[in-house]
Amino acid sequence: TSMQFSNTTMKDGLIQHCEFWTNSGDAGISGDATLLKVFTNRINFGFDRLMPLLLSYCDHIRWDDTNHTGNPWGTFTITSGQADYNIGDDGGSLDVLNITRVQILPSSRSTTYVELERMTVDDALALDAMTGATSGTPTHFLERNNAIYLYPKPNYTVSAGVRIFFEREQSYFVSTDTTKEPGISKPFHGLLPLYAAYDWLIVNKPDQGTLISRLEAQIARMEQNLKDLISRKTPVVAGVLSIVTGK
Repeated sequence: TSMQFSNTTMKDGLIQHCEFWTNSGDAGISGDATLLKVFTNRINFGFDRLMPLLLSYCDHIRWDDTNHTGNPWGTFTITSGQADYNIGDDGGSLDVLNITRVQILPSSRSTTYVELERMTVDDALALDAMTGATSGTPTHFLERNNAIYLYPKPNYTVSAGVRIFFEREQSYFVSTDTTKEPGISKPFHGLLPLYAAYDWLIVNKPDQGTLISRLEAQIARMEQNLKDLISRKTPVVAGVLSIVTGK
């Protein structure tokens, strides 16, 4: 079921689940400003732990935090003679974590995008791609750090000449949140308080071995279910978001 960050009335928020699993009592966390910040941090850390599962296993968009208002795709201008283009964020200050697809207008007069083939750093042409030794119409791209390199480097200039699809960082919680929900599939909201409770228990109540073991088993089962869901999910891509404007 869906979980808000904190619901002190219905007792079914992420924080209230942390109170349950740690046996902290009613308002034991939500009513303690310091402890609430500690568990907010652990919930966010749990979200970080989830990210390798949420990001694509292949070159398709599989996940985007539902709290984000912009869409996970964008465009940028091709500049003649320039091979490398920085892709640090989505234009709305959200870090781009994974580039899943790159498309290009194959000439300054084209209106239809074509797919670029991904090149890896061990490719024989990777050095050529990074140095921009060859010019022409790009057919490949190389992703390295926060940049992509077009190969060959373009010999023409066109606005919105490249269209990219990407996955980006999650929307974190702050301790004052109440109704905000995790931007993941609802059946897996419960993973976040499990992570937080587990972290807190192994540090503060290491003698609770049976409970800790049960939490480990719960986490492993839900993680496996999430992997199974991601592997079956078919991505749907439509529309374009400008990286420059973020709108």
